[in-house]
Amino acid sequence: MLKDLNLVGGMTNTDWLNQFHDEMRTHKITQGQLAKTADYSRSHLNQLLTGKNPINKQARLRLTLALRSLTGQNNIDVCIDYLGVTFKSHDYEELVTELFQINLNHFNLKEGARYGYAATFKCGEIDVLLSPYQDVNANGYDPSEDSGTMIELKGQGCRYVESYLRQQNRTWYDFLETCIALDGHFTRVDLAINDRNGLLDVPTLIEKCDRDEFTSRFHGFRDNRTKQWKVSGRTLYLGSPQSEVYFCIYDKAFEQHQKHPEIAIEDQPIRTRFEVRLRRKRAAAAIKNLLAEHDPEKVVFGIINRYLRFLTPSHKAKSQWATDPRWDAFIGNYRDKLRLSNNPEPLSYAHITRWLKKQVAPSLKMLQLIDQYNGTTELKAIIDGGKLTQRHWDLIHHYQHHRNGVLTDSEPSETSKKSDYADQSK
Repeated sequence: MLKDLNLVGGMTNTDWLNQFHDEMRTHKITQGQLAKTADYSRSHLNQLLTGKNPINKQARLRLTLALRSLTGQNNIDVCIDYLGVTFKSHDYEELVTELFQINLNHFNLKEGARYGYAATFKCGEIDVLLSPYQDVNANGYDPSEDSGTMIELKGQGCRYVESYLRQQNRTWYDFLETCIALDGHFTRVDLAINDRNGLLDVPTLIEKCDRDEFTSRFHGFRDNRTKQWKVSGRTLYLGSPQSEVYFCIYDKAFEQHQKHPEIAIEDQPIRTRFEVRLRRKRAAAAIKNLLAEHDPEKVVFGIINRYLRFLTPSHKAKSQWATDPRWDAFIGNYRDKLRLSNNPEPLSYAHITRWLKKQVAPSLKMLQLIDQYNGTTELKAIIDGGKLTQRHWDLIHHYQHHRNGVLTDSEPSETSKKSDYADQSK
């Protein structure tokens, strides 16, 4: 039902309305509930549902979202989308082994790193940033210049780690507990809420901000529009990027369409993303609460509700305005409890195969047929001459040698895997 009701093509209004009425009866949804959630008057809603007023694309989507809200079918989940942890230890091999349980031979040491670190120990999207080893007992040792070791996991890095955690029968909670056991200090964590059915509409939220139909502890907001061809994506920022709490709400489907234009915006799995970005003390507090509660919904929406609420204007004083119905559904009414998502997407295997099928497969088929006609092996020569980067080898190792969450040593890499970085840095 959910996907069909969101499609404007392929169904007549009569068929769509018949299916919509069936869903209302199945879930015992009244017109009064639907009118309030969709922000329609009872009379206008009745005219739409009885076919007296034509129902257009916008009305279908609006009613679909309202029905999803009332039936608990919003399809929302929470995931960790960035994690930064620092450690005083320089023993990066021990840290990697304890945290990731991945064979060290599949990490590569590269000179240069971000944030003033000297080198990066890398496997796929996992970045371990290293500072030069300093002997604490040596004369001239300056603790302020010793950054120790940092683990940085961006969005794809988090998905990459999740693939290992799942194979190892571990969870994010296990991983975070291990960070604490190794005296890790959390510098930043982003908790991302994925809205897969478009319950939140970013342009609408921006308009409500412009009309002052919200309350917030932040001092201001900022919106951004990104354009590509005839489509555009919107982003709403609340708070300061330098503060310890910062919100970002954006059109995730448009962002992914920019990266993978072969997939239409309407076919992207996530419509809208709400990111709660936490730094320093707030990041550490959020991790502590996650481990204590094992309830990501309580943690993330506890933060959101403290800082932000969208309202429905009325003739009353603003302090008495009711919460916007769609926002009310988003923050917890009419849906199931959220779990901390573990939805691994190691590297970009799916994206690579989609790109091959869409862009490359026809040309490969053409070369194959030409080889057959001419009795040549040009296609094989092209493939054999391809040069794999370390990123390609990472993906090969991940799929070929991933046994019970631990990579084996059966396939050596084309490049040297590591060196004694501590000795080099002395």
